Amino acid sequence: MDSSGFSGFYTSQGLVDEFKMLQDNLPITLREKGTSSYSDGEHDTDNDTDNERFGTVQIVNSNGKQPLQQPIDVTLPDSKSRDAAVVLKNIDILKAIFDTLSGKDKLAKILKYVLDLLTLFVGRSRTIITTWDPQVLRHYSKVLSQLNLRLAPKHPITIVKILTVACLQNFESRASLISTSLSLFRQILRFGGTPFRVASMGQKIGSTVQQITTAKELSLSQSRRSTSSIAVAVINKVWVNESSLTDFLDLYYGIMDELALLHKFKVWNHAAFFRWVSKHEALSWYYDIMLGLKKNWVSLRDLNRTQLELEIQIQVKERALELSTRLHDRAASPIKQQLLQDLHASSTGNAPTLERIQELERQRKTIILDLVRLTFDFLADTTDVFNLKTPPGTYAALSLVSGLTGFAKLWGNAKKELSYTA
Repeated sequence: MDSSGFSGFYTSQGLVDEFKMLQDNLPITLREKGTSSYSDGEHDTDNDTDNERFGTVQIVNSNGKQPLQQPIDVTLPDSKSRDAAVVLKNIDILKAIFDTLSGKDKLAKILKYVLDLLTLFVGRSRTIITTWDPQVLRHYSKVLSQLNLRLAPKHPITIVKILTVACLQNFESRASLISTSLSLFRQILRFGGTPFRVASMGQKIGSTVQQITTAKELSLSQSRRSTSSIAVAVINKVWVNESSLTDFLDLYYGIMDELALLHKFKVWNHAAFFRWVSKHEALSWYYDIMLGLKKNWVSLRDLNRTQLELEIQIQVKERALELSTRLHDRAASPIKQQLLQDLHASSTGNAPTLERIQELERQRKTIILDLVRLTFDFLADTTDVFNLKTPPGTYAALSLVSGLTGFAKLWGNAKKELSYTA
């Protein structure tokens, strides 16, 4: 019998073939009538493109008819896979950090406070040696001026002690000089921003005046409110916010920090005014640290909430797929069961959400590092603001931890940027 008139329907042999494919967990590709082959060149090109991405396995029925094609994904790795395969060298990341002003500042800060702690340790060691053997102090200058080889066999231990004390004292003086120079270097890196902050503040004041004038003219034409209430409303809108507070604290700290640097350069010299500048420099930094802690805490809370919402979305989707599979396990047709299984096994639908969660986790770690850095800066600056008597090296140790956490934050950011540009 000629079956050409029934080519749009499944034959009994076709159903048997599909049943066998379901037993072998093979997906079924449904095609409408007349879509198995194309005559124009455009569709042939599309098929060639698909053949480049997929290998085909020929599945022949028992009667030798109707060969079926099962696509096997052999897609080449995309750009993200290639980026993940790129191996970054630590020296490249360190160079990228050092090329930035913030990187130079953090490296100088770490080196400075490491030297301060080493100077403290060396000073204590030298004090212990000289206290344990008073002859070192008594003969120190004399032996160094008359040092010769004949004294070594007679007093070897004393000579070793004297040389050790001399080396330690030399290290202390050089380390103190380097530490002072590094502190000056960090201030120079921060120097020069105050004129631009003043200009920006002046522009904001001019914009506020212009907005008040425009609002007053509009109010007079419409006879709405008094001019005083309009001015208060504009000022509250422009100035009473977190952005304006940040600009004011930046200007406050910049003025005091640059005045202190100019005092070190002997541009001005007034003891009482310098004490006032030093006090307000510590206060302005203190306020800036507290504002930074508040901003990072709010950002961390928002990130945690967003990340939790995305995780809940994924869990709800997975649970819905699981329940749908259970409900249709017996009542659904074989084709629908196969589609549900493929949908459940595939995780491509969650890939963008998972990538977003990973990005939020990276941002979360960065904010946590910033919170730790600001916390140790807050503790260190507290000793200056309230003139607390702390054990020697407390300020240096707290500042060193702050510098290391800040460096870790810069390292993560530089590594991410290099991985994107690689």
